[in-house]
Amino acid sequence: FHIIDIYNGKQVAEFYSNRTPINEFAKIIADEGRLYNTAFVCPERNGIGNNLIYFLQEELEYENLVMDSKRDIGIMITQKNKENLLADLEHNIRAGKVLINSDRLVNELLTFIIDSDTGRIKPDTNCHDDLIMSFATAINTFNNLRGNAFIEKAEDKTYMPPGIRNAHTYKMKTSNDELTEENIEWLLRN
Repeated sequence: FHIIDIYNGKQVAEFYSNRTPINEFAKIIADEGRLYNTAFVCPERNGIGNNLIYFLQEELEYENLVMDSKRDIGIMITQKNKENLLADLEHNIRAGKVLINSDRLVNELLTFIIDSDTGRIKPDTNCHDDLIMSFATAINTFNNLRGNAFIEKAEDKTYMPPGIRNAHTYKMKTSNDELTEENIEWLLRN
């Protein structure tokens, strides 16, 4: 999961583990959410996410769970809205509405490719999209809570992007195993 400062779009915390039991994961989310002023939490409603919602709501009595227009807690991720979430994520990064402070997230973003057969965006072979999708969900919540209004940020001259410092190109292999360079200046926001 990610925690984003609603006032300036800065990613202030990230948690990643695929080995944490769901009840412990719920406790971590609730504890971190409370540290950040009872932050809004928007869990994925698919599969095991329903168990997470149960623990957050019933066992831990977390108060700030995001609901959709039907008053269902969390967000249901489908192939259709996944593409919209990813498009919104890209727009928010390019428009400078969010600031990424995670090497892991940047590295995962750099493994996303467009499948030459389907035209869909997906993680490259042996790569994952867990952080990307949780960040996309956080950005969706961030935009819904702010009403998509841009909040002016003071420029931080001391900020250095994680991972690839002062680089504006990234060498990668395409799905056809051809070496190419991608200009990632838009991602780094320096």
